[in-house]
Amino acid sequence: MMTVSPIRLWVMRAMYLVMAAGLGLTIWPLIVSHGDTVPRMTGVAWALLGTIGLLALLGLRYPLQMIPLLLFELAWKAIWLAAFALPRWLNGTLDEGMRSTIFDTSLGAVLILVIPWRYVWANYVARPGDPWRLRRGEGEAGHAAA
Repeated sequence: MMTVSPIRLWVMRAMYLVMAAGLGLTIWPLIVSHGDTVPRMTGVAWALLGTIGLLALLGLRYPLQMIPLLLFELAWKAIWLAAFALPRWLNGTLDEGMRSTIFDTSLGAVLILVIPWRYVWANYVARPGDPWRLRRGEGEAGHAAA
């Protein structure tokens, strides 16, 4: 079994804390006290970000089990930067709001250093996946023992 150093675990916990606190201070007040005129997709984005903040709290206790949350965070930021920010930068149509969001989103690059990539490789890529079907003779009792 691949091990992760205690220092790396504490760095991961710090990242989860930053995520939970940051989203808790910026997004949750919007969720709790929004008006009736919030655009539909803005509400969806707030709910998604608020959920990330809540799940990050689990990362404080279970940093390795919550790695998919860090991967999700890195992935959505990379996709947004590549698909939305880069084209605006290339065609010279960045406004101040977009520049601010690019800066905030780019801070997610620290995740590249925080995520234990060898652990991710060993447990999410190289390790065989869960079976797609139960083998003959296995029922709920056999599955619960695993």
